[in-house]
This record gives sequence, structure tokens and C-alpha cells, in this order.
Amino acid sequence: MATTNRSWNLESFLDSLIVELDKARETLAIKAINKPLTYAVKDVNLEMQLFPSFDGNDVRFVTAQPGQQGASKIAIQLGSITDQQIRKTTKGPTTTEDVSIEVIDEIDDDTKKELRKIGVTSVNDLDKIQKKRVDIEKISNKKVNYGKLANLLNKARRTSNPPVIKNVNFNISRSGTMMQVEGSNLILDTKYTPVAVVNGKLADLKEATKDHLVIDLSNAEVNDEENELVVVSDPFTIYKVKLDLKKKTDESA
Repeated sequence: MATTNRSWNLESFLDSLIVELDKARETLAIKAINKPLTYAVKDVNLEMQLFPSFDGNDVRFVTAQPGQQGASKIAIQLGSITDQQIRKTTKGPTTTEDVSIEVIDEIDDDTKKELRKIGVTSVNDLDKIQKKRVDIEKISNKKVNYGKLANLLNKARRTSNPPVIKNVNFNISRSGTMMQVEGSNLILDTKYTPVAVVNGKLADLKEATKDHLVIDLSNAEVNDEENELVVVSDPFTIYKVKLDLKKKTDESA
């Protein structure tokens, strides 16, 4: 049975083993939310006779039959680990504001495996690596196209967390008219400079955060009734809203 194994190198074996251990640690991080004390693989003690096999990506084991020769011996010992230890050594679970690479169908399986090897499991992970100026293409031996991957992840993040406008206020004074827009996910990627367009003309965007926009309408042509605001927050996100300036000013008077 052992002779059916395919040839493999140490690097690929360790990569596969580390990925499986990372998955186990992430599961413990979720369990620690409700169970302060749980169990993790610590040392080697429970002896088993096994035939390991490796297909180039995954390591699998077959239990040896009684009297069967040539099997490898492996042992496992269980030890306790506290929630504090888990928090200090393990990345937290993916939040609703993040996007896991596993749910993005456009990313092929080989790319997902390469990303897992370097600890990238979500859009936020990729952002952190980018801020550190790590060359993903180089460390993945040219197996990951960063530009294409970044576009796919950013597109997925915007699809799962679309912009939401909750309130729009107008502040009219002698110096001009200011528009304040409140909401969520109005700006998702701060490395891009957002642009605001009112009734087809560029407006001065004074402030732009995730939940707040301040737009100077002094140089924009504003109608008494219906107006159109278009915000281009980044190359992947454009949203439009219809506004009634007269109705808003009447309500605030």
C-alpha cells in the first residue's frame, strides 16, 4: 500500500500541513467565543500505525491492518488551550464587513491554495499585505497575479457591502450651499480619491469618510426641485441618488 504513494518534496508537504493547522486554529478561535476552555493538538502520545499518502496537495492516512508491515507510527496528545492564548496567537474569524476568498467563484482553486499558504483568506488580509508592500507574485513564485486578484477581491467586497445612503441634509448660507450625506460604506477604499458630480457637473467634495460626505455645491448648478448626485468612490463603485432640494429646505425652515 505504501508503494502507491506519489513522489513529493518536503516544501509541498509542509505547506499542506501548515494550511490544515491554520484551519484548526481558526476553528478554535470561533469556539473560544462560547467556550473559554477547549482542546488542541499539543504533542505526540496516542500511537497509531498508518500508511500516509500525498497527492501533491493533501496528505491522507490509511490505518494499517493487523500484522501489516511497513506502516508509519504517529502519536497524538491532547492539551488544553485558553481563550486568551487563542486570541494572542490566532487571527479572528472573518467579519460581515470582510469577504472570504473561498466564496469568490472567479478565483480558481490553485490561487486560493497559494493564498492560504501565505495566510491570505480574505480581502482584509490582502489589504494588510499590500500596506506592507509585500510582493505577492514573488513569494508565490509568480503563481498569483496580484493585479487581477485585487480587482476580483475589491469587486466582491463592494458587492457584499454596497453603499447605503441614510440621510441627506442641505446647509444654505451666504457663502453657498453645502450638502451633507450620511450612510454606510460610502467610501470603502481610501487609496482612491472619490469624485462627486451634481447634475452632470463636478462638485467640490470637502470631506469623504465611510459614513459621511460633505459636498460644496457653490460651483454646481442646483435646481429648485429634482437634482442628481453621482459619487464615484473608486474604480469599482459608482452610486447615484435623486434629490429634491426644495423639499429639503422647506422641511428645515
